[in-house]
Amino acid sequence: MKPMRELNHYELLELPREAQPEEIERAYALVREAYAPGSLASYSVLDEQEAAAVRQQVETAYAILSDPDRREAYNASLGGTAGSPSEELIVLEPYDDERRGEPDESPASALEEFDDIDDGDPDAPWDGARLRRARLARGADIDAIAAVTKVNPNYLRGIEEERFDSLPAPVYVRGFVDAYARFLDLDARSVAASYVERLKEFLDANARPRRLGRAGRGERAGRG
Repeated sequence: MKPMRELNHYELLELPREAQPEEIERAYALVREAYAPGSLASYSVLDEQEAAAVRQQVETAYAILSDPDRREAYNASLGGTAGSPSEELIVLEPYDDERRGEPDESPASALEEFDDIDDGDPDAPWDGARLRRARLARGADIDAIAAVTKVNPNYLRGIEEERFDSLPAPVYVRGFVDAYARFLDLDARSVAASYVERLKEFLDANARPRRLGRAGRGERAGRG
């Protein structure tokens, strides 16, 4: 993955070149939230100076892509090069808020499902099941983690359930997992690196065009 400063405006917002205005709005809102001042998911990946630079990049990208005339000129400057964002990015299945506030099952009973996971093995990969077990063992609730980390609880559930198709780019997921791990007092750097490695393996094995953000019901019906 290219450094963020080298991403073009579409790559930064994880959008295809043909993105519609409503898709630009959704992508901008998601990325802005991920790097908002004080977001644990932001400063766990970048220091404040770097995060501020990314926020400026995001604002510039949005200002250009949301203005039809400026966007047309920008598209002309990009040309029709191979490996354009529309060819490289992966479609994100939409998240909804139907599970917001949904109570977690009893930690004691839920832990029985993970009896075969050995938390004593330092070399064991951090997958969704191991993360969930660590959370349940500490009696932590998804919504409580979301309140502290400022990470959408639906993304936290998606991380635990390994709904990789419904997660944003690895750079964002790394920040989300880092924040999650810090809340649980785990080795955040190694946990995030392990999980993102698993995510990247999935993306490499299932590479296909994707878009960022929620789709309307009509869009979902059209593309399945």
